[in-house]
Amino acid sequence: MSSTRIETLVDEVQAAFDHRPSTIESGLETNEADILQLRKSCRLLAGATVLLEQGFYTLVIEASFVAIERVIEFKLLEGGLEPRDLPGTHPGVYTEAARRGIISHHVAENLQDLWRNHRAKTYYQDGLASKSRAEELFELARETHEYVVNQSTKKYECIC
Repeated sequence: MSSTRIETLVDEVQAAFDHRPSTIESGLETNEADILQLRKSCRLLAGATVLLEQGFYTLVIEASFVAIERVIEFKLLEGGLEPRDLPGTHPGVYTEAARRGIISHHVAENLQDLWRNHRAKTYYQDGLASKSRAEELFELARETHEYVVNQSTKKYECIC
């Protein structure tokens, strides 16, 4: 492996993202921004299930946080927010969700605290992923997903 090889791979990856894909992940075939976020949440939860069984706790924690955010973005988009107007920060998604009554202010604040204090610590710093942490967060992600989807008129679009 050389830096020249890495440069070539970076160019190849960039080209791959610049072109419309021919093989799309199962379940993500939609042109609706809200449905895409919903189904991404579904796929993240499905993947986290497999990863949890195999002991990949860091990945389960990461996927669980992202699944929560995606399902909330789904509801924000379904409620009329344009994709370009989605909050640009992770905590901002929760704030906007509370403002629109999707989740309570208390839940929003706690999700923000979890994100800031534990997701970042587990991912970037010295926090350790463990089975119990992964299981608890995964359960929160599944429950949040179900709760938000049940508020939707498009719950039939859920592929969980």
